[in-house]
Amino acid sequence: MEKQERPFSLPHFTWWDWFLISGFITVSVIVSVLKGNFSTLSFIAGTCSVLCVIFGVKGHVLNFLFGFLGSCIQGYMALKSGLYANAALFLLYNVPMQFVGWAQWRKRQLGGTEEGIRTRWMTWPQRILLIALCTASVWGISRLLLKTDDPQPVSDALAMTVAVGAQFLLTFAFIEQWFMWIAVNGAQIVMWSIAVTRGVEFAPIMLIQYVFYTMNSIYGIVFWARMSKKQ
Repeated sequence: MEKQERPFSLPHFTWWDWFLISGFITVSVIVSVLKGNFSTLSFIAGTCSVLCVIFGVKGHVLNFLFGFLGSCIQGYMALKSGLYANAALFLLYNVPMQFVGWAQWRKRQLGGTEEGIRTRWMTWPQRILLIALCTASVWGISRLLLKTDDPQPVSDALAMTVAVGAQFLLTFAFIEQWFMWIAVNGAQIVMWSIAVTRGVEFAPIMLIQYVFYTMNSIYGIVFWARMSKKQ
């Protein structure tokens, strides 16, 4: 039977989606007012990224549009903060991967009236290989960053390496990507918490952003597991 194409449309937003959007905006504004500085750039990047992960959970290709915008801005901010591995991750990897992901997800959309994409679990050999590659990469990249003025070489290497793997799994619709994003978000929370203590202008909003990401990643595991049962 030929696959029925579903017209391009916006997905249904749940109370959780509105909670993430309104929660991020509200908390960001309050923190900025209390600290006496508001970074428009980081606020735009954060808003784009929150929309990216919301559409990502729903399996909607618009997540790559917002991912492209957010990656460009966050790459610039990471570069200005001296987080070179993070900057390379956003600008040299995440940006081009948005185009690859868009093409892949258009092929994996569920047909008919169903929202979402065809998701899948990795095999155990694939998981073991992924963990081994990530571990080796974190060790190697952190050694290289020790030779630069990167203030957080280990956290920066961890965030970069695991995010590369997570973005790859996201592109090809593997459910395990959400577990990797939780690890990435944890490393980012550590990095931006330290950046807050150093007085980096846009660090507070970045920290808030990754806290909301973590909550959404947990929700993503549940939602994508449900999508996999529809197939």
